[in-house]
This record gives sequence, structure tokens and C-alpha cells, in this order.
Amino acid sequence: MNACLSEKLEKQNAARAEPASQARWAALPIAGRLAFVRCFRELVAEHAKALAGAAARASGRTVAEKLASEVLPLVDACRWLERRAGRVLSARVCGRSGRPLWLHGVSFEVQRKPFGTLLVIGPGNYPLFLPAVQALHGLTAGNAVLVKPAPGMSDVATRFAELAWSAGLDRKLLKILPESVEAAQTAIADKVIFTGSSTNGRDILARLARTNTPSVVELSGEDVVLVLADADRELVIRALKFGLRLNGGASCIAPRRVLAVAPLAVDLFARIADEGLTELEMEEVADDESALARIAARPFGLGVSIFSGDISRARSLGSRLACGFVVVNDLIVPTADPRMPFGGVKASGFGVTRGDEGLLEMTYPHVVLVRSGQMRPHFDEHREGDEHLFSSYIAMAYGRRSQSLRALRSFIQAALQREKSKAVKT
Repeated sequence: MNACLSEKLEKQNAARAEPASQARWAALPIAGRLAFVRCFRELVAEHAKALAGAAARASGRTVAEKLASEVLPLVDACRWLERRAGRVLSARVCGRSGRPLWLHGVSFEVQRKPFGTLLVIGPGNYPLFLPAVQALHGLTAGNAVLVKPAPGMSDVATRFAELAWSAGLDRKLLKILPESVEAAQTAIADKVIFTGSSTNGRDILARLARTNTPSVVELSGEDVVLVLADADRELVIRALKFGLRLNGGASCIAPRRVLAVAPLAVDLFARIADEGLTELEMEEVADDESALARIAARPFGLGVSIFSGDISRARSLGSRLACGFVVVNDLIVPTADPRMPFGGVKASGFGVTRGDEGLLEMTYPHVVLVRSGQMRPHFDEHREGDEHLFSSYIAMAYGRRSQSLRALRSFIQAALQREKSKAVKT
């Protein structure tokens, strides 16, 4: 075998998971997979400082910040999986209740099946928390996972994988790929989870479209802070300073624009300038409706923060926004709640990670349907007058109550006529 071919085969082997290992893992009862998650969580707790240190060195942040912003939400995500994943991934049985009358004897079970191999393409801003949680959700659902770290983040990804392997995970189920774009392009995966810019996301989607490979894409945000006239100004200033300081401002949901309702805007914008927060785009709006229109006109739809003294009002306005989530009277941190599905709409991508919905994204519904009894009227050829039978049934079962008795009589007559016709033909 020549050296070029050998190198090519080595790359392909590194960029794929072993199907047999994944099949055995998927066949393991969920309790067995969650035992790994629990062991991993305990190991992360033991090595928290070292893990945060690797993330801090890679991103130029402090260990304390990475402990709070990456390690803490990671272990919480593990605990959420331990408590919730069994119920989320359990089969749903649909039997008699709610079954259409004309499908007598039909029952089915909706199972959640893993895709097989997931490719997680991680970002540079949160190199531990985001890809690790996505990988853990994928593994819990029964998949094998390939992780492609962002440039400069291989050490963080490798430390995550080493803890997972130490927790008992088969090395064939979790592989760390090189940082190169080529590594992501040549990886063999059944679904892709990408976190990054809108530009890179579109390039990846174009490539995935060639093979109809499904994906979840968490793309760029342009998050708005909407400040209503009754908001606590001091709280708003503190929040903006925090949002720009956290992770050096490198967060997809960091504040970018401030919309303030008059007459609060003039004073608030003066305070923002005094605090040196000049990177923020500021705009005064006349009222709530104008603010909603301005937000709706933007191409991105990741998150919006609303500050108001009236939580009910803020909640009502938030429900009218086309975005992945709305945070009232806070910024960024509440979105780390492991129960919350995270994702955007419009230019900010589609699909979610985390929460019940994010865990289900790592699977597809597989339905096993059974029909009991001997009745199979659909196997018979249609006879003359069947249109009257069907239309009478539809009117009887789904029409107005005032017409149901008449429809019932018509249905009985049509059914009797059909049986008589059947007997004559026999």
C-alpha cells in the first residue's frame, strides 16, 4: 500500500465511528448510558479547575470565569440528563384513546432512534460547554459522536474526551477530529450539529444538501436589549456592562443593540456613553409597537432581552417576537438552564440543542404499528354506492351535531345496501 493511500485511509478511519460499536451502545438500556453520564459528571467535578484552565488558556479568559460559564453549566446539563433523559426518550404508546373509529384495532408505538453518528462542529467562544453538552446529548440518545474543535481548541476537546473515556465510554464512540475545515468536510456523519457564524453555516448547509444530511445550526445573533419606559435604569446599565464583559464579549447572545422607549432613551443613552459602552448600537423608539417593528425588520432571530418594571407586559411583548427566546430583566446567564431549548430562527439558524427538544433532535421517530382482529374493509374493492357510505360517515362523525342524526340514518342505509349488494354478488 503506498503512503498516499495509507494516509487517506487513516484520515477516513479517524473521521468515522465504528457502526458495530454504535449499534451495541444504542442497544444498551438507557440506564446504562446514563450511568456513564453520572460517572462523567463526577469526574468533571473532580477535575473542574484543570478543565476550566484548559478552556481559559485557549480563550484568554480567567479560570474563574470558565468555571462559572462552562464547567458549571456542563455538570448541570449532565444532572439534567440523568434525571430527565429516560422519560424524554421513552417510547410513546398510542392505543385505543383518540383512535379514529374507522381504524379499529390499530395501535402503534413511537420509538426514538439514534441517527447513528453525529458530527459536532464546535465554536471558539465556548469550546467546552457547547460541544460537550451536544456530544453528551447525542451519546445519551445512543449515537456515536465526532467532535471537530474550533481552531486552537483541540486541547479543550481532548480533555473532555479523556474524561469521557475515563468514565467508561468506548473510545470508538467519541472521537476528536483535527481542527481543519477539511476534517469536517470529510467526516462521515448521519447528522451535523454546527455552532458558528451565519456565513459558515450557509456553506455547511450547501454541502449537506448534496446528501440530504439533516442538521441543527446555531448561527450568529444580533441580540437586542429592549428597554421599556418603566425599566430600572441601573439594572439595565449593570446588565449591559456584564454582557459586554462576559467572555470578552464573545458570545452569540451578547448585547449588540439597545432600543429604548422614549422618554427614557435620552438619559439612558447618556449613561451608556458615560460608561464607555460605545460598541453598542443605540436607537430611540416612540413606543412598544415601534420597538417590535424594528426588531422584526432585522434578519437575525436568536434572542431578545426586555427590561421592564411590568413583567406581565414584558412577557406579552416577548411572545410577539420571532426569535428563539426572550429573557426578561436579565442577560445571557438564564439561557444556560439545562431545561431550556436553545436555538434561533431566520438568519440565526434552525433546530435546537439542550432541553427536551434538544435531546429529541438527536433522534428520529420510528413507528411500529400493529393491527389486531380480522377486519380489513380497505382490502375490498370499492362498490357502487360506496361514495354515499363514505360521505354519510364523514358527515355523521365530523359534521354539525344538528345534522348527525340524519347522517346516521343515511350511513345505516348505505351500509345495509352495501351488504345486500355483497350478498347478491356472492
